[in-house]
Amino acid sequence: KDVPVDEYDRIAQIWYYKRMANSGWERGQEIYKMKCWICHNDYTIKAEPNSAPSLKDLYKRPLLRTGQPVNDETVSAQIRNGSGRMAAYRYVLSDKDISDLVIYLRDKCCWDETNPPANPRYHP
Repeated sequence: KDVPVDEYDRIAQIWYYKRMANSGWERGQEIYKMKCWICHNDYTIKAEPNSAPSLKDLYKRPLLRTGQPVNDETVSAQIRNGSGRMAAYRYVLSDKDISDLVIYLRDKCCWDETNPPANPRYHP
């Protein structure tokens, strides 16, 4: 269920991943930053080569590490159920959260690690 969040309630915006957008790839990017990036980033991969893979160009790959084809259903299932060293997020992320995250992974992922996206709320 989508929870309405007051645009001035920063804590609720963080809790429901709605600082940047209420839905879509922008919200998915926020979920990625808060849940996925910690393991799926270039720095972790360089420090620990057998760590989680980069998710950049995920949808250009034929298969996930599990051997499943890369598509919205299998990526959603991987996030929801986890595997091996990846945690399952079924009790952490809602179906809507996973849907927005998959949209980001499919259509926009991922930014250049040395040049992350600007914070749209910052105004010098």
